[in-house]
Amino acid sequence: MAQIKLGELLIKANVLQESQLKAALAEQAKWGGKLGEILVRMSLVSEDILVRALSKQLGMPAVNLDAVQMVPPHVKAKISSQMARDFSVLPLQLRDEGKTLVVAMSDPLNVRMLDELRAVTKCRIVPNVAGRSSIARAFSRIYEANAELEDADTNFKVVDAQGRTVVKNLKDLDPAAAVATAPAPKPAPAATRPSTETPAVRPSSGSPADLLRSVEEVQRKEVAALKAMVELLIEKGVFSREEYLAKVKR
Repeated sequence: MAQIKLGELLIKANVLQESQLKAALAEQAKWGGKLGEILVRMSLVSEDILVRALSKQLGMPAVNLDAVQMVPPHVKAKISSQMARDFSVLPLQLRDEGKTLVVAMSDPLNVRMLDELRAVTKCRIVPNVAGRSSIARAFSRIYEANAELEDADTNFKVVDAQGRTVVKNLKDLDPAAAVATAPAPKPAPAATRPSTETPAVRPSSGSPADLLRSVEEVQRKEVAALKAMVELLIEKGVFSREEYLAKVKR
């Protein structure tokens, strides 16, 4: 059975008019590119409608990536972040004891990409259809969000009253490391050795390890509160995760 053309499919579904299709085809003839992406760029159809139409045209499953919040690490490791970005592809699931990899693709008929994915992953590739912008949003969540939040957890500085850096990040607050690297106390002078110096007054506060533990606890609570606030604001639609990550990168 011959495959129905995308434009005809959209017209039959009453989501596109003949005149709109002709305008898009003229744009394609002039500048090249894929008809579906041109239709979305010209705001003639939404990406969601395009994905559903492609799914029907190609007889291939469509996937809602906005519902995918995480991918298991061993699945994500099959495709590097650079390849995922360059190919507009996202690994979703491993099947058949790791021999088959299900991926979301904006261009599932691209033979060159499919061949390269097979060569890199050593798996049979099963493509699902997804929109380019949907893949980009999911890429930010799956490949970039964790790294950004980890940076937010550890990238801060504690200074003393003189403005000197005491701690650069949370990893430096490991109590065991603090104790291990703390300078050894100087031996007390011998009892038979007279001294004319005034004895130093010992601080009433706890040990350096206790102080570091206190700072660590305060910082962890502040970071946890900040992350919870960011997630709540994203959930309420005040701003998107992409806008937040773009702001953090500045």
